[in-house]
Amino acid sequence: MNNNFLPWHLSWLTVVLAVLALGTFIALSNPGVRYITPMMEVGGGATGYSNSSGVVAPTAAGMPMRDTSVYYPYPYQNPDVPVTDTREFLKIYYNASMQTRDVPALTSRVETTVRGYDGRIDSESSSEKYGSVSFALPQSKYDAFRAELESLVGSRFLKVNISSQNLLSQKVSIEEQQKQADTALADYTTARQRIVTAHASAVQSLQAQIDDANTSESAKALLQQELARENSSYTRNLSNADANITYAQNWVKGVQTQDATLLANVATVNGTVSIQWISLWDIAQLYLPGYWIPAIFAALALLSYWYDRRRSLISS
Repeated sequence: MNNNFLPWHLSWLTVVLAVLALGTFIALSNPGVRYITPMMEVGGGATGYSNSSGVVAPTAAGMPMRDTSVYYPYPYQNPDVPVTDTREFLKIYYNASMQTRDVPALTSRVETTVRGYDGRIDSESSSEKYGSVSFALPQSKYDAFRAELESLVGSRFLKVNISSQNLLSQKVSIEEQQKQADTALADYTTARQRIVTAHASAVQSLQAQIDDANTSESAKALLQQELARENSSYTRNLSNADANITYAQNWVKGVQTQDATLLANVATVNGTVSIQWISLWDIAQLYLPGYWIPAIFAALALLSYWYDRRRSLISS
């Protein structure tokens, strides 16, 4: 009996398994021959918050004066917010990457899911290999949306990147502006009332002197000229005071608009879902990472080799 195992006694199964083991080992060892597109991870970041209002702000309380070189400030990030202020105004950015064998179908399901939670599609693209959906939805429905969206694919085919920023510093800045605007409006309103009161007192005094029977005609003429100047000055000052009050009112409204905009921004979750096609080879690697695939083929090839050798020895 010949105990030497000859190559021509190998079965085709053994040869195929050996070739597969060698081929998959080379493919994993040499990334240059692989064309696997990595899943995109899109990071979210906080966006700046600003106001472009060009309305002139009141300058100071007292005599109404309009300073056209001063403009309303806008919210800025204040790094000195005390730690005792524990309020949170979290702006959330959600980004997910999904892999699938059917990109158009999954893209459509993502859009349906967004709309199902009262969301808005901001942009969408879909092709055979790639898809993308950018959206915005109410923060109140964010958790339920995530649960359904992330169930569309298995965990191995999903990557999630979530970022958030507390906009408390902007909120504190707006609150400070609100106090300044309210104070300015109150001061300008008080200043206007002082102008009205002072004018009424001046007019009453001048008119009383004019009506006095003991006042000479020449004195009355001078008093009437003084009364005319007082009325003219009052008209100018009152108009200026009213203009400053209007500006202060616009300042108050502008700050209120900024506050409403910030709260609406916080109440909205913005996100993007990117979708990529995945090959069967990539799927296999997800379930059998590293060198498991060539190791399995090698083990099967050895078993087949052992079976071929045993069959050959028996037949000999």
